[in-house]
Amino acid sequence: MTALLWMTAFALMVIGIVGSVLPVLPGTVLVFAGMLLGAWIDGFARVPVWVVVIGGLLTVLSYVIEYVAALLGARRVGASRLAVLGAAVG
Repeated sequence: MTALLWMTAFALMVIGIVGSVLPVLPGTVLVFAGMLLGAWIDGFARVPVWVVVIGGLLTVLSYVIEYVAALLGARRVGASRLAVLGAAVG
């Protein structure tokens, strides 16, 4: 069972790294999920809880930056207020 969990954690991280290039996959979330699963399997012995918390905060920060960049990008190219709202919702 443990080997299957380790393979899952590894697969999540690899798919997450691929997701950094492919916009279809949520790369940062998958890498974080793999890290969290790996740390949990090991009982947080090699990866302490504070590292996982910082990884989670960085994951949230990356999504906030991506969201703000979409809004600013839409505004920069002269999109209307409704289009910027659509970029925010989408």
